Amino acid sequence: MTENTYYKPRLVIGDKEITSGMEGTIKFSGNSQANTCTCKITDPELQNYKLNNKELKVYLNYGADDGVPIFRGFIKEVKPNDTETNIIAVDPRMLMTGRNSRMIELTDDNNYDGYSLAGFLYAVIDEKINTDNILIGLDTLRDTNPIVSMKGERTSEPTSIYDLVKKKLKEAVDDDDIEKPLTYFIDMIDDGKKNNITFIKEKQISETPSLYLSEIDGIIKYRYNRRTPPTYAVGGGTTFQYTNEPRGSIGISITTKDFKDKKTARMEAIKEILMENRGLDEITITASKGHYSNIGSIVRVKINDSDISGNHRLTSKSIKFSAGGIDLSLSLDKKPLELVGLI
Repeated sequence: MTENTYYKPRLVIGDKEITSGMEGTIKFSGNSQANTCTCKITDPELQNYKLNNKELKVYLNYGADDGVPIFRGFIKEVKPNDTETNIIAVDPRMLMTGRNSRMIELTDDNNYDGYSLAGFLYAVIDEKINTDNILIGLDTLRDTNPIVSMKGERTSEPTSIYDLVKKKLKEAVDDDDIEKPLTYFIDMIDDGKKNNITFIKEKQISETPSLYLSEIDGIIKYRYNRRTPPTYAVGGGTTFQYTNEPRGSIGISITTKDFKDKKTARMEAIKEILMENRGLDEITITASKGHYSNIGSIVRVKINDSDISGNHRLTSKSIKFSAGGIDLSLSLDKKPLELVGLI
């Protein structure tokens, strides 16, 4: 664990502040997944607190006092024993997904046909979650481009609000540049008072980086793997092949979607293949900086390896903290798998 004399972490649970006898891991999993914080606390007084559903905040104070927590969420699970208390907290998206979240059922009589996806999410959070207090902020929520319509959306059974939003968000693909289509993901932005839900469009890899890493500045160690991407797509009565398949033939199916004609299906096949062929490197970097970099940021990596030296997207990160130091791991390019059972 990297020691830093300018590092003074604070853990705040409800109105109780903890600055010693604690350690934890914050995971920013990316891919529209909720962020989580797992903590171990040795303070015996906590065993007498009712901790479930209390707000939990972590301030890294890495080099300066933070005005905004790096993590804010609600406690989902508490496991005390005679020496310590183990806690799992999840960001406010836990209120919309999982077994104990609010569900929604869309029928011909009860629906949101006149709403955009952002309008739908705003309405259901306002109507079903923020009834007494603002648990999920809405100040940064805006429509995607293109706008996703909720017209005709129905559910066969009560469905998780968040799962429905994630499914619909896949329809938001900015293909103004067909060779560089950009998708959206869901993230949380903390304004110092609350965590706001938002839709964020991917950045073009050519954009100006917000973080620069090299072996003499920021990189402690790294590893990488280059995956073999799909080269053709099939579905809707059409096939699209990309490149001459120098690394072998791998295909994907687009038959899960309905297309009005073959031309529309072919355009979808092109977009799917081009999106799959971006960011072929799967890079993991143990770093000494980048703790506050946002998921989706462009990171410039400068190392003596031409295969991966250049710009990459930050897709997930993990921060381990304790009173003694901090570890930071950054994942670049690789789109994280969606984990089941965390919330």
